[in-house]
Amino acid sequence: MGKQSASDLLKLHTKRPTDKRVALLELLMDSPKAYALSEIEKKLSISIDRVTIYRTINTFEAVGLVTKMVDYRGICLYMFNHKDHSALSTHPHFRCKECGKIVCLPSLPRSYLQKLEQYKIDEMYFLMEGICSEC
Repeated sequence: MGKQSASDLLKLHTKRPTDKRVALLELLMDSPKAYALSEIEKKLSISIDRVTIYRTINTFEAVGLVTKMVDYRGICLYMFNHKDHSALSTHPHFRCKECGKIVCLPSLPRSYLQKLEQYKIDEMYFLMEGICSEC
């Protein structure tokens, strides 16, 4: 089965497939990288103001189309939840500082996650950074 279109994915998540939403989702779907909002703004094929990008990304995150990560500088990075990614349980990511590629690392052990159950955790980000084997 081929890759689902951005328009179809938006409809599946009951979001209207506007030109701006489709362009933004296609940008994220076509890359193994995670992007900061400023990078998204520069790479988009159509003109979208920063506030609309931010709101749209938040909408995508709320419906599970996008994962947010925070890098060592405190900058939020956003990547598309490919089918194989969203099926994984809680897991860390590795981001190459050279090429920007994001790699999913193995799921965290159940014993680790059980230890966290005693806390009310609002958000959890696991991002390791370094240089990948290809760079």
